Amino acid sequence: MKKNIVVIGASSGMGKDLVKALVVKGHNVYCAARRIEKLEELKQLGAQIFKMDITNEVQVNDVIAQIIADAGYIDVVYSNAGYAIAGPVEETPIAKVHEQFQTNVYGAAIVTRAVLPHMRERNEGRIIFTTSIAGRVSTGMNSWYSASKHALNGMVKGLAQELNTFNIKVVTIEPGCVLTEFDGLQLADMKSTNKLDAYSDATQQSHDFLYDAYRKGSDTRSTVKTMLRAGFSKNPKLSYRSTLDAKILNALQAIVGEKLLGKIFNRLVSRF
Repeated sequence: MKKNIVVIGASSGMGKDLVKALVVKGHNVYCAARRIEKLEELKQLGAQIFKMDITNEVQVNDVIAQIIADAGYIDVVYSNAGYAIAGPVEETPIAKVHEQFQTNVYGAAIVTRAVLPHMRERNEGRIIFTTSIAGRVSTGMNSWYSASKHALNGMVKGLAQELNTFNIKVVTIEPGCVLTEFDGLQLADMKSTNKLDAYSDATQQSHDFLYDAYRKGSDTRSTVKTMLRAGFSKNPKLSYRSTLDAKILNALQAIVGEKLLGKIFNRLVSRF
């Protein structure tokens, strides 16, 4: 059945490839991103495109209203926008932390608040959030990114209970290392944040470890496939790990515990 689907954060990587897959399947796809020029290829394929900064509540509400006016209703929303800061907690300016949460947590909440009234009125809908395995397993030099994804996971779990009586399902997708432009931005921020000699060796080792992990990581296919499953399964799970490393890390932490897993990470990172 053809559905009206909104994909936010569609300018690159998983979001962009998801839109392509949805268009091929014949759905009405509305995609949004801050960098609207990056959406031109998707427009040529048949998607409708919108400029959207998810931290701007007025703009988000306006775009969602335009989509509803055009489509009549929204079946599925993929809340996929996000970005990462990296580096030692001690050195990361709190202003950067605010920006991290503004996009990864508050922006996701703004999108949710915009679409929920319409979904409640229809007594139907689905919102799928791209979080990260970092929302379950924290690693050094990525503390603030992990904190934002932990917060998003916590919000979604409570939201699922609040929406139970409205036939609105919420789902999280938790990738591990997926090779997109995202990793380059994250790794560059890690190096630029570090200024103190006390953290220079640890930062370099963490940088090299994560660089290697991304090079050995997944392309977008497994995550896009998982996103499609989350969007169209009759009874989706609350959360999906979409890459092999995410599945392994989640299972390993459950077995050995958070403290020992942290020691294992430190030992692995020290080899770089």
